[in-house]
Amino acid sequence: MKKNKPIAIITGASTGIGKYISIKLSNNNYHVILIARDMKKLKSVEKIIKEEGNECSVLSVDIGNEKSVNKIYSEILNKKNVDVLINNAGVGIFNKIQNISLSEWNQQINTNLTGSFLMTKMIVPNMIKKKTGKIIFINSIAGLNPYPFSSAYVTSKFGLTGFASSLREELRDHNIKVMSIHPGAIDTPFWDKVDNGFNREEMLNSIDCAKMIINNIQAPGNITIEEMVIRRIAGDF
Repeated sequence: MKKNKPIAIITGASTGIGKYISIKLSNNNYHVILIARDMKKLKSVEKIIKEEGNECSVLSVDIGNEKSVNKIYSEILNKKNVDVLINNAGVGIFNKIQNISLSEWNQQINTNLTGSFLMTKMIVPNMIKKKTGKIIFINSIAGLNPYPFSSAYVTSKFGLTGFASSLREELRDHNIKVMSIHPGAIDTPFWDKVDNGFNREEMLNSIDCAKMIINNIQAPGNITIEEMVIRRIAGDF
C-alpha cells in the first residue's frame, strides 16, 4: 500500500453494489479494503481490482461481532488515511412475525444495524482528528417506508436511518460528511433466496447505483447529499 494513498473501507464488498463501489473507488486512486464473510467471492473482486492495476486488501469477518471489528482495525495500516467508510453489508429474512425466530431477528439487527455502528465507531476518531471524512450508509427504501413480512428488516433499516441522522448532527462541526442512500430493489444475490414475485430484470442495476453513489462521494468542498432515494422510474414493486 502506498503510504499516503487514501483508504476506503467497504462492507458487503463481495457482491452486488458493494462489489461495484469497491471496483470504482479503486479506479479513483483509493486503496480499498474489502470486507465480507465469503472469502472466495472477495478474492474474485480482488482479482478484478488487481488486474486493473489497482490496490486492495480483503478481510473475511462478521461485522456484527465486536471482536471481528477489532481485528479489522488491527489489520489497517496507515489508519489516518481512512477517508471513506461504506456501510453496505446487509441481510434480509422476510416472513410473518409469528414465523421469525429470535435468531433471524438478531441476525438482521446485528448485521444491518450493529455492524454499521461498530464499523463507524472504529473509524470516527481518526476522521475527527483529521477534520475530514465520508461515512456512507447503504440503507433501503425500507428505512423510510414500512413493508409487511419484513418486521426485523424494516426495524434494522429504520434504526440505521436514525443512527445516520443523529451521527450527521454530531459530526457536522468536524467536517465529516454522513450520507444515507435509500435504494429500491437492486438486482443482486440478496434476492436469490427470496420468493417475492419481483421481476429481477426490472430491478435497479448495481453498476448504475454504484455510479450515483460514487458521484456523491466525490462531491467537492462543503457540498454533500445527505439523503438520496434511488428508485426505478416505475416506482417500487
